[in-house]
Amino acid sequence: MRGKQRLAVRLTAALAVYACASISGNVTARAEEDATTQANRTAYSALMKCFVANGFANGERLDAGDAAKAAIYDRQARRSYDLAYTAGQKLGLSEEQVTRDINFVQATELPKMVRDQQYFISAVATCKALHLM
Repeated sequence: MRGKQRLAVRLTAALAVYACASISGNVTARAEEDATTQANRTAYSALMKCFVANGFANGERLDAGDAAKAAIYDRQARRSYDLAYTAGQKLGLSEEQVTRDINFVQATELPKMVRDQQYFISAVATCKALHLM
């Protein structure tokens, strides 16, 4: 290969590397943004589930006559709700959408927790890991 040809090949290779790096950087940034959004959605779902689990535990404790423990679950339910609301805002959801989502989660999760003790125990474990129970 002559000098000019080698220079042209090197220049072409350098441009290709630069183009790949630029595309890769954009893809990486987009992937990081997607990962953050997915993490926020996962947190949002878990926080709503904790709201329901704490509400259910609150009712169970009230039925058992344990007002002190019920009050703890009530506080944790309120905290879970507030955190879910904040997570919903970070996702760009309106107050109305967050309210609809929480109503939906209550309607779907509460019956599962009432019917299936293992499901409830799993929800409690998640909430404990989040320091919400």
